[in-house]
Amino acid sequence: MLPPPPPPPPPPPPAFKAPATNASSTPQAPVVPESCAAGGLLLELIKHNGAPFNDHWAYFIRSISNPSVGIVYEAIGDVRSGFQRQIRRNHDLTSDPPSSRILLQWIDATFVNEELMLHEQEPIPVCIFEESLYKVKVPEKTLNDTTGNVRI
Repeated sequence: MLPPPPPPPPPPPPAFKAPATNASSTPQAPVVPESCAAGGLLLELIKHNGAPFNDHWAYFIRSISNPSVGIVYEAIGDVRSGFQRQIRRNHDLTSDPPSSRILLQWIDATFVNEELMLHEQEPIPVCIFEESLYKVKVPEKTLNDTTGNVRI
């Protein structure tokens, strides 16, 4: 009796496609109307170039009277020690201009209070919008040691 034939060779590895580079795959900024109902504030995503490290992103709500002044909402920290929430009120972007500003949407006056948001000194929520931001957990430490099991 003859031994069974050897198993067939394994299939070739799957072909990995390069990511599409056409314009349709690039996310586009939303179309935001020029104005909103009285008391509404414009929410933006601002980006600061972090070269040689990753870019830094934050939310910015601009003042009605001056589009360069507003409130910056961000998570500051690093993967080694974790992050914490930071609110910078009455912040002037001309002192440290972001590399880009992306208009996201208008926030209705029901959810925001420009006077309190710009001038409150305590880093506590002062309107419904800020209360919702405080419900989002900031990232914890994620840097692992060389065994991959224990966070340092």
